[in-house]
Amino acid sequence: MASLNFAGLIGGPEELVAAASPQALTNAWVDLGDELYVGGACVVGLWANLDINDSVNARVRVLAKHASAGADEYVLPIRTVGASAILVEDEYVEFNTDADQKMLLSWNLDGCVPYVQFQVMAGTVGVSAGQIDSAYATTAMRSA
Repeated sequence: MASLNFAGLIGGPEELVAAASPQALTNAWVDLGDELYVGGACVVGLWANLDINDSVNARVRVLAKHASAGADEYVLPIRTVGASAILVEDEYVEFNTDADQKMLLSWNLDGCVPYVQFQVMAGTVGVSAGQIDSAYATTAMRSA
């Protein structure tokens, strides 16, 4: 098989959720897997396999941490460029199609985040709660 990967540029995959132990979606943010060391990475990617069941508006976010197992967790912002300023707001990704799906999501880390913690929730939890059937994380040393 041919490879376009350059050694050391892509890290992972790191398993966050095993298919044998899916992560249920609740109406509050809950950790998706363990925190990950991503020191020096410019981008972190989440490969998520969503089983929506009866839930609506599944959401994913990633928190930045400056210390392992630390209580301080920082939401990575959405950055948009305005006419005279860069605007930021809390970031989470919401699946706007309420259907089972596999999705690759990514967040910029700018090479300055040592640890991250993924979290998930549902806007509305159904009678049969949605779940993340499996999830993996990868990192990239350079962003596109």
